Amino acid sequence: MDCRRNSEDELKGIWQSWDEAKKTRFQEKYGDVAQLLFVKLHDALLKAMVCFGDPTYRCFTFNEVDIVLTIKEYSTLLLYDFRDPLRRYWKLNVDFWRPLANLMGVPVDTVKARLKDKNGHCISWSDIRDAIGKASGDRHLALFAFAVYRLIVFPKALGYVSVELANFLFQIEKGVNPAPTVLVETIISLYFIRRKGDKCFLGCAQLLFIWMKSHFRCLYKRFRQVFVPSTKPIEEFLETKWPPNQSIEEWFQNLSTLTYQEIEWRAPWMIRSTVLIGCSGHLWVPLTGIWRAISYSSLMVLRQYGYGQCLI
Repeated sequence: MDCRRNSEDELKGIWQSWDEAKKTRFQEKYGDVAQLLFVKLHDALLKAMVCFGDPTYRCFTFNEVDIVLTIKEYSTLLLYDFRDPLRRYWKLNVDFWRPLANLMGVPVDTVKARLKDKNGHCISWSDIRDAIGKASGDRHLALFAFAVYRLIVFPKALGYVSVELANFLFQIEKGVNPAPTVLVETIISLYFIRRKGDKCFLGCAQLLFIWMKSHFRCLYKRFRQVFVPSTKPIEEFLETKWPPNQSIEEWFQNLSTLTYQEIEWRAPWMIRSTVLIGCSGHLWVPLTGIWRAISYSSLMVLRQYGYGQCLI
């Protein structure tokens, strides 16, 4: 499994050039997604854990332990847990060339002329980068969010940004929680790796890495603090010292012998609150991604909230 790398250094440079007031404005509008730029991936862990993915139940089964990615966890990591976590992205069948042109500050014909077909209409990162350099105010923040989400969170085509992502960004600005959509694309990519033999992981590797590490027992106090609304889990993860990296073989051995006692069922940054476990009486909840959709067994999250395992 390969994790695609997309212009992180350029995006880091843009973020680091901002003052604290501008960073705060960005976080208020788009959550903590920019911090994903600074997460250093341990490819060995990601490659090992993918071998334990269960495509049918959308979970990981490590020896006697099954654990599932949850909307609640991803919402908390992205700092959307205290907004309206149940407002979700819905794909609209409309033309987004004009809104994208307005976002970039160029004529519609210019956007159309620069489009490339990369399994869908895309525009190059260099065009977005040039637009970021010329923009100011809220448009500057929106273009940066557009780039981060496409190049880091949804790395479908190296060096290109899908025009379909414009709709996703506009819905985030209206209060839609991005976490379910991020989760969908992650789960689908894991499915294609396990079932179809795909080599590239097209989900957000940074969030998946933080999620997995968060479920191992952490001996460092800072990352074990009780979660409060002012907590920023990704930033605290970055500031925490972790044990030395291991090889793929070592991780594979550890995961294949994992026991209940070695798992942190509730990530240390999670709080007790309402959890989605069904939809109109159906245990499998439909979720929409940018390009595809899945059914999600929300009932399985109960094990991570203090109940018995649900996989039978």
